[in-house]
Amino acid sequence: MRTPDGASGTSRRDLLRALAAVGAAGVLAGCDLLAGPEPDPDPLLGLLAETQALLTAYDQVIAAGAANAAKLQTIRATHEAHLTALTAMISPPSPTATPSAATTADSVADLKKAETTAAKTAYDACVAAVPARATLLGEIAAARATHLAVLS
Repeated sequence: MRTPDGASGTSRRDLLRALAAVGAAGVLAGCDLLAGPEPDPDPLLGLLAETQALLTAYDQVIAAGAANAAKLQTIRATHEAHLTALTAMISPPSPTATPSAATTADSVADLKKAETTAAKTAYDACVAAVPARATLLGEIAAARATHLAVLS
């Protein structure tokens, strides 16, 4: 468009369009509409939650005064080490998004049931894992299977 003095320039309409485009981009960016899709949650979050639940279950049985508390404390320490290793391996989302695995235990028999389920979960996770994670998951699966033998 030409200005009244005959020079070519930017019209008010072009300027308003540019400002509207910049404003719209800012609004869309603020609403995360331009952001990429959220990454899938880590497949090991369930194993992480289950490990935390096992720790809680062992704490409950030990606190109840189990006769073999020293043996149970050793197994609990193993689960605590697994929790630390899993937490280092994955980046769990905020605590509200972490799946919970509720396990309550009043006796060694309850711990056996929880360990049986946990051993299967760890084995399945190991089989499905990428090689970089398989070693740790295999160690966790083996430890949980051993825990069953110790609890028997």
